[in-house]
Amino acid sequence: MKWLLLLLAISPGDVYRDFPDARALTPAQLTGAIRAETPSGELPLALLGRGKATGPVRVFYGTSVAGPAGRILAPRHGGVIHDDPVIRFSAEGEGELWAYFEQYGAAWRRITPQWQTRWVPDQPARGIKLQLRVRRADGLWAVARQVEQITLVRKKHSVKLFQAGHPGAEALSGATEAAWLVGEEIRPVPLDRIGAPPGPGASLLVRYAR
Repeated sequence: MKWLLLLLAISPGDVYRDFPDARALTPAQLTGAIRAETPSGELPLALLGRGKATGPVRVFYGTSVAGPAGRILAPRHGGVIHDDPVIRFSAEGEGELWAYFEQYGAAWRRITPQWQTRWVPDQPARGIKLQLRVRRADGLWAVARQVEQITLVRKKHSVKLFQAGHPGAEALSGATEAAWLVGEEIRPVPLDRIGAPPGPGASLLVRYAR
């Protein structure tokens, strides 16, 4: 399921569980709950308790419910990373990694432990945050303490994002590669065939040699 509107609502210390259908919740699964949210917004707990809600729901719990433990081991707070860094973590269960960085503006995006940053635009110094979300076998999630003020350093390349179509020949001087960014999809394109954007809202990512 996609939680398009809730990604920014998940914070360090949160403990939650996702349910594909609110009607399947039992009273025991609501024990310790402090709030509930759907992809479209907050949902009163009273509706869940009376079985008056349908569809996917995320239930957040208070301190009486202990979530799984986990933490990011590397990089550390204020650290430096280079292209395609390895993010190391420990987790009491499965772990999901998320990064907060500028692309269409700053937003949380899921990444892999071997983070492929080839098409991540150059970032402001100390502008990246990393977050680990841990899922235990019982389906309970917990959000670990974030690692912040991470700096992406590139020595041989630079990546720029152009949000309004073809940037022109002058802007492509020194370019080595290009790709269209359509939503979250990366579509490499030859430099001599950039042409018009392939879809509404498409932006152009360009790599340059330093």
